[in-house]
Amino acid sequence: MRCKGYLLLWVLCATALFPPLPAAAATFPLEVTDLAGREVTFDRPPQRIFLDNPRHLFALAALLDDPVARLSGWRDTLDGFDHEAQARFDAAFPALASLPTPGSASAPLDPEALVALDPDLVLFDLARRGELEQSSLTALLAALDIPVLYIDFREHPLRDTPPSLRLLGRVLDAEPRAARLVAAIAQRRQRVEHCAARAPERPRVLIDIAPGLKVACCRSNFDSGLADLVKAAGGDNIAAGLSPGRENLLNPEYILSHPPDVIVATAAQWPRGGSIRAGFGVDSAVTLADMAAVVARRPGWADLEAVQQGRFHALWHGHHQGPFAIVALEALAGWLHPRQCGALDPERTLTTLYRQFMPIAADGTFEATLPAVEAPP
Repeated sequence: MRCKGYLLLWVLCATALFPPLPAAAATFPLEVTDLAGREVTFDRPPQRIFLDNPRHLFALAALLDDPVARLSGWRDTLDGFDHEAQARFDAAFPALASLPTPGSASAPLDPEALVALDPDLVLFDLARRGELEQSSLTALLAALDIPVLYIDFREHPLRDTPPSLRLLGRVLDAEPRAARLVAAIAQRRQRVEHCAARAPERPRVLIDIAPGLKVACCRSNFDSGLADLVKAAGGDNIAAGLSPGRENLLNPEYILSHPPDVIVATAAQWPRGGSIRAGFGVDSAVTLADMAAVVARRPGWADLEAVQQGRFHALWHGHHQGPFAIVALEALAGWLHPRQCGALDPERTLTTLYRQFMPIAADGTFEATLPAVEAPP
């Protein structure tokens, strides 16, 4: 390559001839600021991490070749949420099957059992901070000089996923990989913002969290979680502002009197009979049958225009509980604005990100749309 004396050409030539060096490894001791704004110091990269939320395994697996080798335990397994995901991680990392689980998703964490695992880092969801600061657990961890970090993938997934990944990348000495993942997410988010900005209107959206799992109808995100994604995808959440807090219940009559243009239900490997099943290894026919059953058992739902016109969708619940909420954002944008955002391909994005960053395959059903349902006579 011949480089002339003009400044711009010189810069371009220098970049081509001498590409940027990879990010340098973090220097320890290392001081970081977590998602709660707390400053935490590490003398060395953690080697015995404890996961309070088992779904944080997805983030660690995206950043580390062998995340299980760096774990001392986790509060519970993934089995209750997605047994097929658990099986795939078990196959990729056989040591995971014997990882200590001193607790469960429904029981308080035993401080003594946790300390006995000798962790050198405990990861908590940011949403748990208020609860934990009222307990003796965090005080005990502080007294024993066991570092704690708060991260967030579910409360505000678009805002908090990139800084959570960068934080983990620094602490785990995996900054280059974290930077690549954050860049891939940012690139795809820009595409969504571009197409959604061209949409002439904002459809009204009902977020239906795990229909039939805990209540007949209808848990909904009010100001966080999927609500953030719906807003960014160019939709108006019909539950917004109705109640403070992350989620609450919507009255069935309210839904019928304020009919949404689009319905998005979350689905996962939940028990058969009442809920909508989706996720790793789930056939789309199973998901669609469960969606049809939801419509059939809810009075008035067959008459909703969103159902009749094929705008009732299911979205895997894990998308906004791990580092790949961008997949959910693409799906939502395509559903809300098919003309402007129909070229987005969330299935391809999911496959690409898993192939590049994850040790398990992402085959199964992660998004589904119930075909138009004819109103009863």
